Amino acid sequence: MGVPGQGRADGARCERVGKSSGGSAAPGWNGDTAMKAPAWLEGKRLAPGLRVIKTGMAVTLCLFLSYTLPFGQPFTSAIAAAVMMGKSIDVSLRTARDGTVGTLLGAAVGLLFSLWDPGNAGLCGIGVILTLYLCVMLHLERGTLLAEVAFFAVTLMPPGGPYWLHALTCAADALLGILVALAVNLIVMPHHYAGEVRENYQTLCAVAAQALHAARAGAPAPCKELAGQTEKLSQSIQAYVSERRLLRGSDEEIFRISCKLTQFREFAQELGNVQLLLSPENGRIPDEEREIIRRYHMARLEALAVACLPSKEERERKGTSMAKE
Repeated sequence: MGVPGQGRADGARCERVGKSSGGSAAPGWNGDTAMKAPAWLEGKRLAPGLRVIKTGMAVTLCLFLSYTLPFGQPFTSAIAAAVMMGKSIDVSLRTARDGTVGTLLGAAVGLLFSLWDPGNAGLCGIGVILTLYLCVMLHLERGTLLAEVAFFAVTLMPPGGPYWLHALTCAADALLGILVALAVNLIVMPHHYAGEVRENYQTLCAVAAQALHAARAGAPAPCKELAGQTEKLSQSIQAYVSERRLLRGSDEEIFRISCKLTQFREFAQELGNVQLLLSPENGRIPDEEREIIRRYHMARLEALAVACLPSKEERERKGTSMAKE
């Protein structure tokens, strides 16, 4: 007897692959004068994320280099570094590519309009339209903002010499910010989606095992948590697939995990069917008929658990490999 949903999983070829902190009240000075966090802060993550910290590091480094280099313009390089900081290495690479071309494009258009009539309000508006239009035509969606920054830097900042040298300096400042942001994202704790996929998979297996134990005991099971964790795993796999092949490493393990998503979704569906039998609305069903229905769905649930959850040999093999590492 085959595992339910196995054919659909093979036909679809799976997904395409090649703690949160609680919003607790702010502590006060003592028990009598305890201060509570505002209502709009409750449930919010108050600690800054790694991307925020790396953005600050990149801006600081840009300012230091701008003050050191003879042509440095800290305003432009700092903005470029803040704009170009991506949430992952792959996003940073794509953004840096578009940002570099957009910077050169914005500086060139800014130079053209500066030579015509520097500081003219009407021409600046036309120049922005032209810059954005060219970015769209060249599919530089991630570089439009930096192209505008380069255009404004060339047209609105007072030149310290010839306009062509001013445009070249502004472009160099923006490129400096791009390179610094990319270097910081590559060196300082780079984000890898493979580890996120493994972590979400392990969490999902733990929730599924807990739900199976509750279903066997006839107790309420965490159906919503199971469905939410399944979608979280699916999103992390999609993010992993969106990365460049060079940054992903081996796809074999992630592919095996993605192949289980269909079974996990069917597992959640069968778990919901079992939980419906516990609802007071189904109290009219005779006990004998209810037990027959329950056994049917539990049999499917057990079969899906065999397909979804790692076997004892897999857990032992994983534990051995982690011990060696």
